[in-house]
Formats: sequence, C-alpha cells, structure tokens
Amino acid sequence: MGDATPHLMICTCEKTMPLDARAIGHVCTGRITQANQLCGLDLDRYKAALADGGPITVACTQEAPRFNDVARDLAPSSALTFVNIRETGGWSKDAAAAGPKAAALIAAATEEMPPIPLVTLESDGVALIYGRDEIAIEVGQRLANHLDITVLLTKPGDVVPPCSNEFPVLKGSVRNACLRRAAGSYSEPRATARCQPAISSWI
Repeated sequence: MGDATPHLMICTCEKTMPLDARAIGHVCTGRITQANQLCGLDLDRYKAALADGGPITVACTQEAPRFNDVARDLAPSSALTFVNIRETGGWSKDAAAAGPKAAALIAAATEEMPPIPLVTLESDGVALIYGRDEIAIEVGQRLANHLDITVLLTKPGDVVPPCSNEFPVLKGSVRNACLRRAAGSYSEPRATARCQPAISSWI
C-alpha cells in the first residue's frame, strides 16, 4: 500500500540558486527531498517519490512536462503540483534571503482553490469586443465573417481605425454589465475620408 504522506521536491537547478531548506520546512508537513538536477541526474529521486504513492509538489514549472510524462508511465494516478520558486525568488538579486518567499509560494501552491463560478451565455451570433486599442479591432476583423461584431473601445489612446467599415467601432465603457446607448449613433464615414470611420460614445 502506498504512503500517503505529502512529498515536496526542491531543486537548486544545477546549483544556480540557493535553497533554504529550513525555511521551506516550516511550511511543509510531509517529506522534503532536495536535488541539484531533479529533471536529469537526480530523476530517480522523483521516481522514488512516485512509488511512495503520496501527493507530490515539485518546485519547478519549467520541466513540468517531463515530470508529467514520467508520472504517466510509472504512476498515472499521482497527485502532482508544480510551483515556480526560481524566477520568482531563487534567481533574484535577493536569492540568499528568498527562503521565506519560496516557502510562501510553495504553501500557496498546495492550497485548494475555490471553484470558479461559470456563466453560460448564448450570443445568437452577436458579439461585443471590449478593449482599448487596435488589438480589439483586429479581433473584430477576424470574427466579422462569422459573427455580428461591435467593437467598444474604453479610454483609447491614439488608435488607428480600420480602413473599411465592416462593423461599428464605438468608444465608451461598460457599466454594471449593461450597455446604455446615448442619443445618436455612429455615422457612416464620408466618401472622401481616408481611414476615418466614425466613432460614437456610449455611456
């Protein structure tokens, strides 16, 4: 029968960052294994942890695909968590004092996140793209052949408008998830205008 004790695996990433195992140990309720190249020369330590059968937290996100592949081969039902303590602490100018921060990151990664509420919406072929620059207009151009598009720009800066009026481009803000249209509407550009489609204001 497998050992259900949680297992934390930390790595110096080929000795490129210090590890304060004592500080990290304050937040780890299970076993801690330290390595210098967990994804390579020390991979057998990870395999041994998989054989124990308990949940594993690996303080490395870069090599998560490799660790997942190994787990699928040896222990497909393993509970794995990955956390980044390298770029967020170990490789910083304050790396020598980053032990408590690494400990906090590891502790946070092992906390269960509350379920995220989802709302199902049906567009019926109509979509509003809400943004603040040309990216929103570009998304509208990509979807214009499939949906009835309106682009709403909030607090735009110097936005280059599209040269064709495939869809309305408006300026304003969404309030309380309800759009209330002000008097007036967008107007068609003059035939002599060069890339100047009209933009009206919504409140």
